[in-house]
Amino acid sequence: MSRRLFPNDPPWIAFKKDFRHLVHGDLAPGRKVKILYDAARLPAERSEENGAKAWTIKAFYKFVEQGPVHQVDLWTESGAIQTKMSNDTAEGAIMVCRIDIPPDVDHVTLWFLNTGKSGAEYWDSNSGRNYIFRFVVQDFDVDTVQVIPDPGKPQAWFRVELTASPDISSVGVSYRIANASPPADAREYLALTPAGPPSPSGKQKWSGSAPVPENAVVKFSFQYSAWGNDHEDTNGGNDYVTWPGAAYDPQTGVL
Repeated sequence: MSRRLFPNDPPWIAFKKDFRHLVHGDLAPGRKVKILYDAARLPAERSEENGAKAWTIKAFYKFVEQGPVHQVDLWTESGAIQTKMSNDTAEGAIMVCRIDIPPDVDHVTLWFLNTGKSGAEYWDSNSGRNYIFRFVVQDFDVDTVQVIPDPGKPQAWFRVELTASPDISSVGVSYRIANASPPADAREYLALTPAGPPSPSGKQKWSGSAPVPENAVVKFSFQYSAWGNDHEDTNGGNDYVTWPGAAYDPQTGVL
């Protein structure tokens, strides 16, 4: 079951002022990804020389953890540091760069440096772990997501089955009941477990179920670990959704 909602949309990764990050579009090998970086994440170095800007924010990136490191200066498309992506009050001034992703890699790692005339260095590196973005649509395929009524009981079962690459060491689903009464934003976590041995190619089936109210509308996202790093697929921050009898429609996030 494909989760590639926007196969024709150029990919971008947004690093927001509140230290969230969002991925949109078809982030995949062979594509060019646009980085949108809120300069308020690194506000300390703002040197000037003769009234002109004398500081930079650089993006460092690599595609193999022990491989070469590349760097590029972030810049503003407007020429001044005033571009914003939305009216979100948590958002500040946006700087950008574009990175070509090679066709034979499985992730991109990013981190950032703010420096300037003062010589001071300020890093945004996820506390030294850096920001690792795998190509999540390629990491696993969703086989089925259902809300299945439980005959004779006033409840249903939220059922998830998927097939993951050999790199995946754990996978689960963060979910909430969108039509709960009274409304609730609290999320539950469904840890999936291996279902049988891996296939000859090394791919592993995972599955799990959780009780939910009958007629539940379930909004959910995927969380998983690969090579010691945590990743997520949140449908661009919108969550996926399903309910009893839901018809698959990836354009609206229904799985």
